[in-house]
Amino acid sequence: MTSLDELITQIPIRHNLISYMTFTGAVVGFIFAILIWVRTPGRNRALQYYGVLMLCLALLILDTFLCYTGWMKYTLHWNDSTEPLTLLLAPLLYLSIRFLILRRPLPSWIIVLHFLPAILYALSQTGYYLEPLSVKYNAYKDAYFSDLPFASVPEGTEYTYQRIKDLQRWLLLLGFAFYGLLSIRLWYTRRDSFGNPAGDVRFSKHRFVMFVLIAFVATLSILFYVFINYEDDGGDHFINLFISAIVLVSAIAFLSESRFFEHAWLIDKYETSSKGKLTLRLETVQEFVAQESFFCSHNPSLKKLGEALGTHPNTVSRLINQDTDGNFNDFVNGYRIRLAIERLRSDAYQNWTIEGVGQSVGFRSKSSFYQAFKKQTGMSPSAYLKSGRDPA
Repeated sequence: MTSLDELITQIPIRHNLISYMTFTGAVVGFIFAILIWVRTPGRNRALQYYGVLMLCLALLILDTFLCYTGWMKYTLHWNDSTEPLTLLLAPLLYLSIRFLILRRPLPSWIIVLHFLPAILYALSQTGYYLEPLSVKYNAYKDAYFSDLPFASVPEGTEYTYQRIKDLQRWLLLLGFAFYGLLSIRLWYTRRDSFGNPAGDVRFSKHRFVMFVLIAFVATLSILFYVFINYEDDGGDHFINLFISAIVLVSAIAFLSESRFFEHAWLIDKYETSSKGKLTLRLETVQEFVAQESFFCSHNPSLKKLGEALGTHPNTVSRLINQDTDGNFNDFVNGYRIRLAIERLRSDAYQNWTIEGVGQSVGFRSKSSFYQAFKKQTGMSPSAYLKSGRDPA
């Protein structure tokens, strides 16, 4: 009988466009995850979860690359060791969306509940992880190189873990369906809280959430297609091609916000600004934005604000996002709504309509005024006036 070492040696090495693309996805995923961790503020849980997600995706893509190309024969002990990570993908996507929309951290025990299926699955596969190399060879070759002969396994080998292992792909599908529905429901109930992004903001909260929701639906579709048409791990390389595409699109989207890609960045006059201008304070921004001539105009912009403060618009945008948990539009609308409340309660504006007051503080339409008012106060202008509350 052929020895195990000889059987492993017979595993061929193959390289083609699929292997090159998945390898690229893995490398980009690792680099992207590191960049997110290095650049993300500690309180930005949404990006922290997204960074962990990118790491999990990179590990899964690398695992599939090794399996598909045959390089797994050199790391056969680790075959199927990344399977529990697949059950983390949907919860991490959902948690990233949830924190981005609600801005409220979850208790640790609830986070553990979200990760519990992955933990329990890993524990259920302990028997497989401890199996001899011959069992792992048979599992690997059966999925990727079925024409190779089986290896003999120790007598009395039990496969009790296999019952749960056979359900892994359907648990993954169920997880994406469940968390996808949760994410869509969360987005739908909070959709009024999304303001329109400033003109120079390409990757807004709204666009990020929509990207993730589309990724949920698309991933669920391709998982269902592959699981129906392929047995075991036979179609995993197609799934990983799609995942690699998601990683690459995410990286491009995030990097597109970098000043490196700004027009004429090499001769940007702010590139050589003094250190004092790089340490911009929120109070300085507030002092300028609080002028009625700025926030009551119909076209306040980050560009104008940056020029007035002698710094780059991205610097101002980043400061507002980090220190107020909102975007530029939310920041400006806060001043508009406070002034609108004052005017609605003032005798001098008693003959004005609510829409007219909204336009007087900078809103172009009744709908945009009502939407911003409800986002800032939690109720409509008329309901707010009846409540007798004071502006925050």
